[in-house]
Amino acid sequence: MAIETKVQPIAANITMVIVIIKSVVPILSALLLGAWSDRYGRKPTLLIASAGVLCSFLLLTMLAFLSMQVTVTPWYYTVAYLPFSLLGGMTVITAAAFSYLSDVTNEQTRTMRMGFMEASMMAGALLGFLSSSYILEWLNVGATFLIATVLIVLAIVYVIFFTEDSIILSSNNSAREKLCDIFSCERVREVSGTLFLRRSGYVREILWAIVLLTALTELAGGNGGIFYMFTRRKFGWDLKQFSYFQFTDVLIIILGNVIGIPILKQVLHCSDTTVAIISIVSYIIDSLVIGFASSSWMLYLAISITVLKGTDGAALMTICSSILPAGDMAKFFSMALSLTAIVPLVSAPLFTYIYNSTIQSAPEIFNFVAAGIFGAGLLLMLVITNLIRRFYQPELLL
Repeated sequence: MAIETKVQPIAANITMVIVIIKSVVPILSALLLGAWSDRYGRKPTLLIASAGVLCSFLLLTMLAFLSMQVTVTPWYYTVAYLPFSLLGGMTVITAAAFSYLSDVTNEQTRTMRMGFMEASMMAGALLGFLSSSYILEWLNVGATFLIATVLIVLAIVYVIFFTEDSIILSSNNSAREKLCDIFSCERVREVSGTLFLRRSGYVREILWAIVLLTALTELAGGNGGIFYMFTRRKFGWDLKQFSYFQFTDVLIIILGNVIGIPILKQVLHCSDTTVAIISIVSYIIDSLVIGFASSSWMLYLAISITVLKGTDGAALMTICSSILPAGDMAKFFSMALSLTAIVPLVSAPLFTYIYNSTIQSAPEIFNFVAAGIFGAGLLLMLVITNLIRRFYQPELLL
């Protein structure tokens, strides 16, 4: 226990540095690669970002096996994440993937495909979360990283041999010229123009409002770091009970994306703005029920009645893809994802401060703060809905 007390502050500092490297460092490269993707294709962009992820996991695997033989300072692990971040990381991969979906789908199926994409990403994270502890127990840390590295290699192989680019290239530039073009001044101008260029039909205002709304939902959902402490203090949960709850919550969100979105879109014929509004209202209900919960079963009630709370992402991305030209898709997605990626740097200390300040009197207060932020997001979504209505019905501008 004494050793753990000494190690935890160091581990916390290393974790904080890794979070900063993974969220702040990729911003510039993500913006440039987003603009580059709209010009040279989604497939090479996916491969460039995936190569960075592969390099990082190769370094992590080597460090893990090396640390089993000799003493290695844990700060080396922060350096291992630099290739991941410098080549855009998951921000670029996600932006390129969603841009690809926007290219190959129509407006009738796009929201569902976006939902399936988000569900598959969450399912992968959930499977990794569940399997990693068993792999670590059966094998070792090095083997865990090695398995992850092999999976990344398989993903890259799939992109190379089984994925056709959705953009027909009109440029005859050599590979070297294309790579050098990533850092050209023209790419920088294209990126800045995506969100700042005045467009007809309130498009610029809608895009900025969607970015702000996404940031608000990320901010309100950034209480995960203290949620375990809350359940432990108020309901006496141990880590196993909390992990089971998290598993159930993510599984329900996956079902909401896979089953809920098709029902809303194909059966009930709801618009994308309606899907987003339902999702945000579900977030508010979820936070309020958990805040008022007097027994642990009420937490399961909260996630059971808010199965659609994770469907806003697919709806908002579909809205953006429907009002933006194809040539601006990856630039916008990269910029939006880059801006929202830094929100956890604000949300984590904010909710930690609120929880620590109210832990003695009312530890559940942070849930009501989250509900309030989601409420602000709901108001913003109503504004977005009105702007979109004007975009599709110009006569309302008179």
